[in-house]
Amino acid sequence: MDSDPPSDLGADSDVFQMLRLRRQTLHEQIADAIQDMIASQRLQRGSQLPSERKLAEMLGVNRATVREAIHLLEQRGLVEMRVGNGTYVFNVLSPTLVADSIARLFTFGDSSHEELLTLREILEPEVATLAARHARPEDLVRLGKLVDLIEYTFYHPPGYAKNDMAFHEALTVATGNSLIIAIAAGLHRVNQAWMERQHEAAHYEDGCLSHRKIYDAIVARDPGRAREAMRFHMTTSRGTLELVRARQAAPKH
Repeated sequence: MDSDPPSDLGADSDVFQMLRLRRQTLHEQIADAIQDMIASQRLQRGSQLPSERKLAEMLGVNRATVREAIHLLEQRGLVEMRVGNGTYVFNVLSPTLVADSIARLFTFGDSSHEELLTLREILEPEVATLAARHARPEDLVRLGKLVDLIEYTFYHPPGYAKNDMAFHEALTVATGNSLIIAIAAGLHRVNQAWMERQHEAAHYEDGCLSHRKIYDAIVARDPGRAREAMRFHMTTSRGTLELVRARQAAPKH
């Protein structure tokens, strides 16, 4: 038997009865509408949703449809289902959700590594510029340790791709821009997977050494030099892609 937990929404019935469902997948419509309510702050962060039964009654749908909608909202990282205690709007939206979405778009969509590299060529130099302006002392310490690891693992390959991407991720953190951090995390995750697959075919020493030049420019608080060092680094990334393409196109013996 369902029991309705106390809700802090007050006139929640009025709020949910305002939803107007179109003829498409009902659970997606419900999830989209509740998402809009969260975005517009008609549903506050931390607030509790009505029970499945109550929501089903308000919307004139069955409980299974409501349950699917709640699961979809959970997948989007907007609500948390607490066993025996109901469903709550998340207090904080995790940036990893954006990264997950970008990684899925690349993996299951039509995106190519060429498109990924083009986007990085646009984004990464400006990330380095902002990092040179805004990096905190702890960011510099982290970047310095990662540069050392990159140089070490270049000659001892296991872990090179992981350390390379960790360096770029640390650069985004140093910008202090939450949107850049979230978007770049997805790009870095995809690029790391590609590097791990192509490691033996693509191994540019200039790409390794250019991390040090980027780091030195950031420590010197020189945005222009940091931008140019990153632009050079991205030319080595493009060289890696061209080498991989050439090897893939070569006749197999």
